[in-house]
Amino acid sequence: MFDIDFSIPYWLTTYYHVIGVISILFDSFSIYLVLFRSDKIDNFRYFLLYFQLACTSTDIILTFLMQPVELYPILAGYSMGFLAQFGVTTHFCLTMLMLSEIYQIESMIFCFLRKHQTIASTLRKYAIPNWLVWSFFAFLAFHICAMGALFSQTSIDPEQQMEYVRMNFPEYLQGFQSLPNFSIYEADAYFLGTVIFAVSCGIFAFLVLCIVIANIFRMLSLLKTQISASNYQKHRAAVWSLLAQFATSGVCFIPPLALVFVALFSINRGQCRFISVIVEYLLVIACSHSSLNVLVLIATFPPYRKYVLSLVKRKKKIARTGLSVLSLKPSQMS
Repeated sequence: MFDIDFSIPYWLTTYYHVIGVISILFDSFSIYLVLFRSDKIDNFRYFLLYFQLACTSTDIILTFLMQPVELYPILAGYSMGFLAQFGVTTHFCLTMLMLSEIYQIESMIFCFLRKHQTIASTLRKYAIPNWLVWSFFAFLAFHICAMGALFSQTSIDPEQQMEYVRMNFPEYLQGFQSLPNFSIYEADAYFLGTVIFAVSCGIFAFLVLCIVIANIFRMLSLLKTQISASNYQKHRAAVWSLLAQFATSGVCFIPPLALVFVALFSINRGQCRFISVIVEYLLVIACSHSSLNVLVLIATFPPYRKYVLSLVKRKKKIARTGLSVLSLKPSQMS
């Protein structure tokens, strides 16, 4: 028998609210930067905006609408968020969250493709044919639609969940009955097939992305001698910024994947509670992805870094001016 904690983790609820507010503030600032501080950037900024909106959508779903809690080692969980108060099932929330995360990663791929085509246009060779670009976009659209359709059928029917628990986990029946809502999954052939399909499509998209990135760096090496140093640095900085943001996006989708694989393949019952704590902290880490992404965007993208540094300098100047005025007031009175 596994030791599953069915008590409501109120600390996690507080964390969701706090990190949610912080993430929305960071997301709002990043959207402001893209919209109003990108004068020297071409329409590539709209692709960045597309990605930032995807991050915002994921944050809202995860930290406000859903607020998931896992029930490791069973493939089950419940939600404490806003939608749960209106009877929306955890499975529906999880489906929304999964699609939003896929949408976020795909929007980052769009940014790389756009940057590739921009550099290829400047170099006047190595451009990807439009039909191939649109075919890849069609594949990504198919992936997100197929995942929505497949994953929506993986959960056990809500009306049969208690009966399923009674038959397979009778020792946890009282615990499940104490939950306001929950969704439970069975690791059957259909569920495993859905996981394999998701991972296979993800690997294919990642391989295509690696090819695109490798070609971008090859074009940059050729472009270095054909354009001014300032324009070359702009292209190079944009590419490295995208790579850094893509790396931080892994904070969002790696924890859920880790949770699924740990639940599917972990058989050591003695370490159940220890792994459960790890899974909880994986969720905590996943919530911080947006804040990390915005910090990376500012640190690695020169136009935004310069603007933020100018704000800091202006604030310091105002503070020094204020102190000077205060120090003059006594002498003026005398």
